[in-house]
Amino acid sequence: MELFWILLFSITHPYTRGQGVYAPANAQISHAGQACVVKEDNISERIYTIREGDRLELQCLVKGHPQPQVRWTKTAGSASDKFQETSIYNETLRIDGIQRVQGGRYYCKADNGVGVAAIKSIRVDVQYLDKPVLTVHQTISDVRGSYYQEKTVFLRCTVNSNPPARFIWKRGTTPIEQSKDTGVDIYEPLYTQGETKVLKLKNLRPKDFANYTCQVSVRNVCDIPDSSVTFRLTNATSK
Repeated sequence: MELFWILLFSITHPYTRGQGVYAPANAQISHAGQACVVKEDNISERIYTIREGDRLELQCLVKGHPQPQVRWTKTAGSASDKFQETSIYNETLRIDGIQRVQGGRYYCKADNGVGVAAIKSIRVDVQYLDKPVLTVHQTISDVRGSYYQEKTVFLRCTVNSNPPARFIWKRGTTPIEQSKDTGVDIYEPLYTQGETKVLKLKNLRPKDFANYTCQVSVRNVCDIPDSSVTFRLTNATSK
């Protein structure tokens, strides 16, 4: 009978040994730092949104016996991006002055050798808005033989951002509305690096000689200020 109870006890308490009750690792990720917002997406994974240059801080809260070892890893970022050795195995992951290449999915793995390791993830979305770059070029074509020449100017505005930027073109201080001005086209060219919008001024008119501003903005989650660049088109610059 005594042997029976020993066998039964060992079956119902497989992790009970001389040093105490053994339990598999359990992990949860908590967040601190300077997050703009943390929310759940449609697959129940948290998204940690942060502005470039701010401090990221994630903590892996673990339970289990013996005490689990913690390791942080990352995917969906730069392949060359690596943690410092002092950060890999700590429960708290801290990155001061986070950069855009450090965005991606971060995994916390807790393992104590009992059962299956616990793995939790959180996606870090680093938001930024660079200053736009404006370039100008023009074409001159003969119209109706050689009676007159038509000058067309292209203002190309390019910016790097996350999330995608919204563009507003202005002549002077007035936003340009393509639907109300037959002398302009606003379009996004194909096969360009970064986000680009082109303002095409067709057959230059006197009113087209003015200041042009390309203003860019991103969705107002991290309070990133708008950015802009201005170019003055004159008779001299269009020749």
